[in-house]
Amino acid sequence: MSDWASLVSAQDDACLRAFGRDVIYTSQAGVSSVIRGILDKGVEAEESDRGVYAGLFTKASSFSSPPQRGDEITVDSSVYKIVDLNADGEGGLRMILRFHREVN
Repeated sequence: MSDWASLVSAQDDACLRAFGRDVIYTSQAGVSSVIRGILDKGVEAEESDRGVYAGLFTKASSFSSPPQRGDEITVDSSVYKIVDLNADGEGGLRMILRFHREVN
């Protein structure tokens, strides 16, 4: 584990194990899977529509195909839409989420 990408990946894995939680990712095609992510509910999107926003950090390798804007993340009973995605170049992925609806 001497190269930078491996070191960053190991750090991301450790953070996700320590601080992450399981959430449900659902593509626009309706395919769902459980992924692990670190949720930050105190996020405000720049130049955005009004609403409740959150951030979710995860790894790009958590997905069988890359997530897209408009896909959904379910956390407990809250469903969020992905409004922005930012890859860090080392396998990490930060998503900006906008609250969409509650589920029962």
